[in-house]
Amino acid sequence: MEPAATIAASARAFQSHDLVTYGRITIPDLKIRFGFQVDIVPESCPNHVLFGLVGPSHNGEKPIQGFVVRVNTETGEIFDALNESGLVGWIENPLGMNAFTDEEPLLLSWEVEHTGSALIPKLCIAGEEWLYPSIACRPGDDLDSIAGCKTDAADASGIFMHPALWREQL
Repeated sequence: MEPAATIAASARAFQSHDLVTYGRITIPDLKIRFGFQVDIVPESCPNHVLFGLVGPSHNGEKPIQGFVVRVNTETGEIFDALNESGLVGWIENPLGMNAFTDEEPLLLSWEVEHTGSALIPKLCIAGEEWLYPSIACRPGDDLDSIAGCKTDAADASGIFMHPALWREQL
């Protein structure tokens, strides 16, 4: 676990957030699938957490690109935090957010496929899946895995459990 990358911390979407990075993935010049996942217990979290993968942008419009969502741990709503495009979806569970405990935490997961010059992401939370806009990439690009919460809410490093960053060749 390391302090969040400077590029991610400087983005407008993450200002006033305490971010932690759990590693970096470098995009190779071949097809791969990779992902990042963490567990949380909503009742032990602030009311919003951020979770995603970010790297430098090549188009000049924004300093960073990637895949980042903000999860409301009280209502289960999931918002696009990086592109500010609004509601992505919500966590549907008959018991609500109280269904997730220390013994059965809430899994937040990104699975990304690299093919050609595109990164095609899939967001998986609580067994539900959502597609997210793909981005262009180049071999050698880096993506940092980040997770966090509002700076005044809690220590981000103590909220996220069982972080895993993985990759496999296709």
